[in-house]
Amino acid sequence: MNRTLPLLFLFLLFSTCLLAQETDQPLLFDRDYSEAPLPEVLKNLQSTSQTRFFYQEDWGIDAFLVNAKQGENAIENISELLRNYGFSLIPYKGLLVIVNQEGLQAYRYEQWEEDDAQLNDYQIIGTGKPENSNLPVTLSGQIKDAGENEPLIGASIQVVDSSEGVVTDLDGNYELSLVPGKYKFLVQYAGYEPQSIPVQLINSGELDVELFNETLKLEEVTISARSQEVTVSEKIAGREILDIAVIKSLPTFMGEVDPVKSLISLPGVSSVGEGTSGFNVRGGDPGQNLVMMDGAIVYNSSHLFGFFGAFNSDLIRDVELYKGGGPANYGGRVSSVLNVNLRNGNAQKMDVQGGIGLISSRLLVEGPLKKDKTSFLLSGRTAYPNWMLKRMKDPDLYQSAAGFYDVNFKVNHNIDDNNVLSFSGYLSDDNFEFASDTAYVWKTKLGIVKWDHRFSNKFLMQTQVVASDFQSNINNTQESYDFDYRSGILNYQGKIDFSYELGRSHNLDFGISSLYYEFNNGDFTPGAENSTSEQVVIPRENALESAIYANDEFEISPRLSLVYGLRVSNYLALGGSYFKFDPNQPKTTASITDTLNFNNNEVAKSYMGIEPRASLRWLATPSSSVKLSYYRTNQYIHLISNTAAISPVNYWKSSGYNLSPSIADQYTLGFFKNWKDNLFEISLEGYYKDIQNVVDYKNAANILLNETLDADLIQGVGRAYGAEFLIRKNRGKLTGWVGYTFSRSLRKFDESLFEEEKINGGSFYPANYDKPHDLSVVMNYKLSRRFAMNLNFAYSTGRPITVPVSKFQYEDILSVLNYSDRNQYRVPDYHRLDLSFTLQSGLKKEKFIDGEWVFSIYNVYGRRNPFSVYFTQRGNAFQLSVLGSAFPSISYNFKL
Repeated sequence: MNRTLPLLFLFLLFSTCLLAQETDQPLLFDRDYSEAPLPEVLKNLQSTSQTRFFYQEDWGIDAFLVNAKQGENAIENISELLRNYGFSLIPYKGLLVIVNQEGLQAYRYEQWEEDDAQLNDYQIIGTGKPENSNLPVTLSGQIKDAGENEPLIGASIQVVDSSEGVVTDLDGNYELSLVPGKYKFLVQYAGYEPQSIPVQLINSGELDVELFNETLKLEEVTISARSQEVTVSEKIAGREILDIAVIKSLPTFMGEVDPVKSLISLPGVSSVGEGTSGFNVRGGDPGQNLVMMDGAIVYNSSHLFGFFGAFNSDLIRDVELYKGGGPANYGGRVSSVLNVNLRNGNAQKMDVQGGIGLISSRLLVEGPLKKDKTSFLLSGRTAYPNWMLKRMKDPDLYQSAAGFYDVNFKVNHNIDDNNVLSFSGYLSDDNFEFASDTAYVWKTKLGIVKWDHRFSNKFLMQTQVVASDFQSNINNTQESYDFDYRSGILNYQGKIDFSYELGRSHNLDFGISSLYYEFNNGDFTPGAENSTSEQVVIPRENALESAIYANDEFEISPRLSLVYGLRVSNYLALGGSYFKFDPNQPKTTASITDTLNFNNNEVAKSYMGIEPRASLRWLATPSSSVKLSYYRTNQYIHLISNTAAISPVNYWKSSGYNLSPSIADQYTLGFFKNWKDNLFEISLEGYYKDIQNVVDYKNAANILLNETLDADLIQGVGRAYGAEFLIRKNRGKLTGWVGYTFSRSLRKFDESLFEEEKINGGSFYPANYDKPHDLSVVMNYKLSRRFAMNLNFAYSTGRPITVPVSKFQYEDILSVLNYSDRNQYRVPDYHRLDLSFTLQSGLKKEKFIDGEWVFSIYNVYGRRNPFSVYFTQRGNAFQLSVLGSAFPSISYNFKL
């Protein structure tokens, strides 16, 4: 290598003032190139821009051939070409230097020896001298919150005066590939004080960084903790991540932040109204969503009929939603995947935080069991609305009672640098007693053991074992009609996930999982005073669902990336009794021809699912992208319901001899654009989804305590399609977004030869949750450093209902109603405005209590939004509004 290289580099430094001109615009090719020599391309670029390239002719780069299209990013294309031949493209201000890596290494290494006096200012990574000065080394580490010891997702680490840089993943980890040398890194995260870190990189090593919260937040209100470019650069279509800062900025109901309800403000996500548990994604029903907490399945995602979320906001790190199948490591539902990730306890110091409200309160304690080694986290919540119910005028209400509590705990232990073990648990209990005679109870018990192991910086493993038990009970104490009804689902799950980095932009994930179910489809036990009813026990159902998967994520080129995977699932229905029906008759109790009985753990029915999926992202420009995806998913368990939302009488049922698994194919196409330095972002996505074997019930069917339920269930096809639009402002005093969704969700049941097993004559009809138009407006206005106002407005088309269209009446004795086709009418449209005001404590950096007051008004103008319309036997209509007036609340959140 020519030793004049350092002189060339110094010349460039001194020439900066004459030649350099910084620009935010990328350098693009102004023509097509096919097998063009690199020097020719560089001369053309210099003639049409202010960029200058420096190199020596005897390096032989005229043998490097360029293939490019007009409008492509020239720097990315040339850099990729040079890397293939051991060369680098080094940017400096407005200049660009082509330099052989060996020469650069030698030059930088000589610098270290000349600047020994300054080495005390640098953090040294690696020892001795570079193992091979011709090859890059790896710098990796984790970026965390210095106070909470929590990983920061989407934090950026950038090489100053260079295009080299990355953002952290969901665990706060990053990895950079750099040649040995001296660097200055800038580490940044929204709402935190940036750090400038000088590093002398000799060999591969680790650099962990802790960031502190900014003392004052003068202007910026964080909408997303992830890098704001991530909407454009995200490789997986239909993925949404809300961090806790976003969730807490939304207006609350009764002072409680609900991460699940916050998703409803996003396009493609909706609910059927107040007082409903669950949510709907892209035309799916609530039972088609896979809801998880730290990777463990949760069957009840809310408290008190949906008014409170099941997840304590103080525990949440972020909420991750896939509006489709997601990567291949997820499966089992045909609509969406929601994973609520909880943070670890503070491993450095004790912390106490919580909130006190009119209806509910919460408390969290966390700290180290052994500093920087073992941490714990313990939280609890409880609700006490009874004092408010007692003041209601309606006797049915003031004689009622309600409440809930939940408890979370987590212990995280760092065994060594390569092994982390965690234990966590969740316990919840809901109760609602209506008019002093009927009590509804929901209980969840959840336990998780997780082991993370690092074989190397590029090869990771996570092992997880989960036990989950969900029970739903109804107790009636009415004299002569007392009873106890129970249903639920119990499961045990084990899974092992591996992640291997094949290259700088190439990651492979693979793993295996197995999930054992025990279904309780209903037990009815009459009380001691009930002499008119008999005990009914619906036989238990057991099943085993297993899967293996592989998921590959890589960049085909700087502009084109692909995430594709394959999941192979197997479902075994174990034991139980199944009816055989006469194929020449409609399925009824009268057409049962035989009963098949299977021993415990004997395979009664087996299903196999092949589930491919792929997501393609093309960067049209550095600030815009187009994404295309396809997902196929299988769902082997079904939520049996005759209501539009999850209720106490709903229960889960296994696929088996007469009930097939649902299969969905979803296609999406989206365009994403950021502009004005990521101040604004806009997205437009369209989707189409076909579902096979959706489950519904016959007209006049009985789904509760029905020993021959298979005779009343039918399966057909579903179709959902729509378009989602979002525009968001990320910075400034006013932040927020506007989202609009047009969608349709239709079903058709016409495969049977018998009219009794068809709905609406075999034509497509709207599903219970079909809402063509859905609009949400979310705004956050920072009035001052301490005072902020939040607004949420929601509008949607009224949901479908079935109504009587005529009646036959004989005097005042007999009245027979004649109903319309199913879901042919709609309740009135829904709209609601919520406001909240947040007053933070003083701006002193050191204070004993860091607190905030939150004042909120739910349903500001008192809209009586109809949840449903009911009809008496004589055809009189009554509209049910769960909340028909404005609902103010106040709460105080604190942190010691």
